Amino acid sequence: MRKLLGTLFNQRAIMLGFSLLMGALAVYLAMAWKRTEEQKLALERQQMKAEYRAPVDVVVAAKDLEEGTALEPTHLKTAAIPEAFVQPYSARTVGDVVGRVTMAPVAEGEQLLLNKLRRPDAVPRDATLSRLTPKGKRAVTIAVDTISGVGGFIQPGDAVDVLWTIRVPSPGQATIPTSQPQGDLVTLTLFQDVPVLAVGGQIKPQAMRPSAADTVTLALTPQETSFLLFAREQGRIQLSLRSGTDSGQVPVTPANINSLMEMLVVGGAPQPAGRGAGQKQVEVYRGLERDVVSLPEE
Repeated sequence: MRKLLGTLFNQRAIMLGFSLLMGALAVYLAMAWKRTEEQKLALERQQMKAEYRAPVDVVVAAKDLEEGTALEPTHLKTAAIPEAFVQPYSARTVGDVVGRVTMAPVAEGEQLLLNKLRRPDAVPRDATLSRLTPKGKRAVTIAVDTISGVGGFIQPGDAVDVLWTIRVPSPGQATIPTSQPQGDLVTLTLFQDVPVLAVGGQIKPQAMRPSAADTVTLALTPQETSFLLFAREQGRIQLSLRSGTDSGQVPVTPANINSLMEMLVVGGAPQPAGRGAGQKQVEVYRGLERDVVSLPEE
């Protein structure tokens, strides 16, 4: 009997010990798992603090913007964005993007990306000649050669002056028909600071090398277009390439129908700008004496 009781006691002791051992192991594993999770949470918390500790000011759209919008200060505002959410090429100051043109629609609050904007003078990828022609202007193409086309160095996006060389009657010239050219050659500046839309079939600037194109397309008003075509048939057209840093008008007397008719009827070259401003000068001959009479502008 004692032996049986001893055997039962030993079995219970073994089972109790095994249970205690398994319980201790479970507690140990639970504590180890807890420590591991706490370490993961602490690491994630540190990473989040590192990402969010210094928000970055970026430029965002103040309202919905359509494609092709020329950006103005009223279109833009700055916003503090966590550094982790700042997109590549995002603009940091309003001055970085003012004056540039959007290449795609931009939603209100969306970051302005420099690689999604273009300079005003840059040609969009899907551009056509009609879209490049400024409002109120017309695209007109003229033939050029190496001389009249400035050696082929004119590029789309440049600005040129248009010169016109024509033979006009000399004062007192006889009107007897002759096979020899009569009159004086005069070169006039027809138009200044004219945008070049295309050279040959190219509407985008090419590498800096002479172009073999024999045509240049300009942007002119309808009245200027008709005057240019008339002048082309009556004389020789020459283009003069302007500096990229130059803009506006220079003091050169422009050509118009009134000055053209006066020149053809009266004869002689037009007076330089600033000389006799506000007046027209007419040559009058009394016998062999020549006199110049100034007439006020009407």
